[in-house]
Amino acid sequence: MIKKIYSAAFLALALLCAMPAQAQQSTPPPAGPAPKIELGKYEHFTLKNGLKVYVVENHKQPVVSMSLVLDRDPILEGDKAGYVQAAGQMMRTGTTNRTKDQFDEQVDFIGADLGFSSTGFNASSLKKHLPTLVDLTTDALLNPKFTQEELDKIKKQMKASLAQSKDNPDAIASRTRNMVLYGKDHPYGEVMTEETVDKITLQDIQDYYNTYYKPNIGYLAVVGDVTPKEMKKLLKKSFAKWEKGEVKDINFELPKAPEKTQVVIVDRPSAVQSSLVLTNPADLKPGAEDAVAASLMNNILGGGMDSRLFQNLRETHGYTYGAYSSINNDEILGRFNASANVRNAVTDSAVVEFMNELTKIRSERVSDEELRDAKAYIMGSFGRGLENPATVAVYAINTARYGLPEDYYANYLKKVEAVTADDVQRVAQKYINPDKMYVLAVGNASEIADKLKKFDKDDNQITYYNAEGNKVDRKAMGVPAGLTADKVIADYIKAIGGKANIEKLKDVSITSNATIQGMTLVFKQQQKGNDKFAMQVLMNNNPMQRVIINGDKGKMEAPMQGVNKELTADELKTQKLEANLFPALQYDKLGIKTKLTGVEDVNGTEAYAVEVTQPNGQKATHYFAKDTGLRLKEVNNLETPQGIITQTKTYGNYKEVNGVKFPYVTETVVGPQTIKAEVQTVEVNKNLSDDTFKL
Repeated sequence: MIKKIYSAAFLALALLCAMPAQAQQSTPPPAGPAPKIELGKYEHFTLKNGLKVYVVENHKQPVVSMSLVLDRDPILEGDKAGYVQAAGQMMRTGTTNRTKDQFDEQVDFIGADLGFSSTGFNASSLKKHLPTLVDLTTDALLNPKFTQEELDKIKKQMKASLAQSKDNPDAIASRTRNMVLYGKDHPYGEVMTEETVDKITLQDIQDYYNTYYKPNIGYLAVVGDVTPKEMKKLLKKSFAKWEKGEVKDINFELPKAPEKTQVVIVDRPSAVQSSLVLTNPADLKPGAEDAVAASLMNNILGGGMDSRLFQNLRETHGYTYGAYSSINNDEILGRFNASANVRNAVTDSAVVEFMNELTKIRSERVSDEELRDAKAYIMGSFGRGLENPATVAVYAINTARYGLPEDYYANYLKKVEAVTADDVQRVAQKYINPDKMYVLAVGNASEIADKLKKFDKDDNQITYYNAEGNKVDRKAMGVPAGLTADKVIADYIKAIGGKANIEKLKDVSITSNATIQGMTLVFKQQQKGNDKFAMQVLMNNNPMQRVIINGDKGKMEAPMQGVNKELTADELKTQKLEANLFPALQYDKLGIKTKLTGVEDVNGTEAYAVEVTQPNGQKATHYFAKDTGLRLKEVNNLETPQGIITQTKTYGNYKEVNGVKFPYVTETVVGPQTIKAEVQTVEVNKNLSDDTFKL
């Protein structure tokens, strides 16, 4: 196991954010007979403005919920990708009658929930507050006030989320999968970036609202302690001013499956495992004749812990914590998907087993036992879903939206019972295409590319993309002849001021401020020479963490975690690397090995990727700009009790102090959390007392 003393930023995150517990594997009970299901009742009416309303009475609790769905076609957003999402969020930022704060206070006062998206809203409250809830919902729906201030806030949040996803292998895999399946010129395949978000204007938000927030494309589900008569009277009065309008249909050319299976790689030099996705388009519409059989087929193949993929890749071979598949229906074009996160060393072996299972379910009939268990699971899930009255409303709306037979859901269990092993094999052959699919891997290309070539049927020509969804020429992004890691690091040292200037810094003190989850943190780092370090993380002037290194001894304190320990020899070496402001000067002394692995795009800048390996095997990848030589990013894979977690640091806004450049902005991302630290002061040669570093 890799031993690691975490950085101050990581520990700060760990102290504030509880890690999710791992799911426990359990054995499902034996399949029983199919339950007798009776669909609940609903009443439907249409308002004069065209809004279709479905009311499901349920008087068990004094609660009412409303859910609006606007049935529009997908939108190609182009160079402003993200404006549709932003428009949905802007619907909840105040009205012409209430400021955002006033609106929020009134929603909270009645204990309600009210949220909007680009395709509708969800609202719920106690029955006694229903008139107020409808009034608030109507105000947001009919009188939204879009302001530049709120749009700027939303754009900032969207860009922060994008920054976090750039180093999330699963997010990268999902984004790249959609792009290769549908293409960038299709709504399902276009990629939102910081650049497209920056281009979103207030007029874009207003235009979206004016065009698509129309009642005649709306389906409203109302569920709870209310009668259809009550609801009709309330809505007719409240929604009377919501005017209908023409919403044009948009047609898109259907993307096609590749002629031959293609391998796609997103190179992540620091990755210790690969995020694998095998996918192909599947022309499966909602409520299609094959939909039930396809659902059963997928359940057997990769629907859960008892499925073939899970049992093969995890239980038999130990390649992954879990392997799954899905088949999605869609009005335009669905997809088949199989995925797992596997170790680099077994990436090709995992693909072999995926292909074996995909081929097997197409070429052989499933067993009677597998089919029986899958039917029991689907029937049970269907029955449990009906325990929620809202499900009845959803089924009613789906029937109308997709033109399904009126008895589609009433006869659903009969459809499940009627599926045969031959049907399962037939839909597998129809919707899974091992010879015409994409094999996508987000991982360390230098370790996995050669192994994956054999799966590419297009002359073994692997296609490469970067994390932003752009196709890249790996050869063009390769390392120039004769360039080495030592040369890149030497250029970096020169870029920040040179060894001579760095050695003139006898001591350095840096104070930075950061905010996480609304709390302000203060980072204080002090260094004297090459063997004395002190690092503190404070919150409200209270110490959260303190690390001190003095020569060949070190200590770490984390009061909130009850940690007070001396560092081991290995931990000391690791922490020296973390704490040292100029670690590149200490690589030889600390036994650090470096390797130039390639070139990668870092936020639009080409950068050399240098793998840094410590004596204990801990690896990190540092990225240095080709043009300036400055370090732009560092990626560490941290071993924790919850498994490997990726920590990414980005550096920017370099400023010179006494002839040496320091990054004044450091952004640390660990999982879903981000700490952005901004330097407040850098002080050098202040003759720090040795008492500062006393253990």
